[in-house]
Amino acid sequence: MKKEIKLLSVVMVLLTISCSVWAQAAKNQVTYTIDGGAFHHQLITINSDPKVMENGAWTNIAGRTYPKINLDDKSMNSKKGPNWAVDIVFNKVGTGTAKVNDLIANGLLDHRVYFILQVLVNGETKFLSSDSEKPAQTPGTITITKFGPVGGTVEGNFQGTLINNDIKYTITGGHFVTGRKS
Repeated sequence: MKKEIKLLSVVMVLLTISCSVWAQAAKNQVTYTIDGGAFHHQLITINSDPKVMENGAWTNIAGRTYPKINLDDKSMNSKKGPNWAVDIVFNKVGTGTAKVNDLIANGLLDHRVYFILQVLVNGETKFLSSDSEKPAQTPGTITITKFGPVGGTVEGNFQGTLINNDIKYTITGGHFVTGRKS
């Protein structure tokens, strides 16, 4: 009976640790489905290292008063840049929905709502973005569903059409969750 209780205790500890690790991994993650170019309904998952300074959500950096979210696959000790990344700029601190290319009031560095994806295709880095000169050709939306305090969680969804060298990419089911940094 004592061995069974001890074994049960060990199993409970391992489950608790596992759940904690899963929760941490999911706290800095982005997923989306991409169609276009070399991608055919491909699900992309980026697990970001929260220790990498660039990963997370900020509101007061370089004079910004609106959220900027960056999640990439660069590891803490890597000397090279990321292969996969998402960069999101939203137009207000808090929850809500905005259209890609909506104006940002008092946007000092970024003047419009956007999301940019960095992808790796055949060993080559590509940056997929909206077209601010022809916004009707690259529509999209970003929704922030949770906006916690510093140290809390920022979570939301995105979808839209992006371009790179006149190739259109459709992004669906985009979801991000990350920690808010000071």
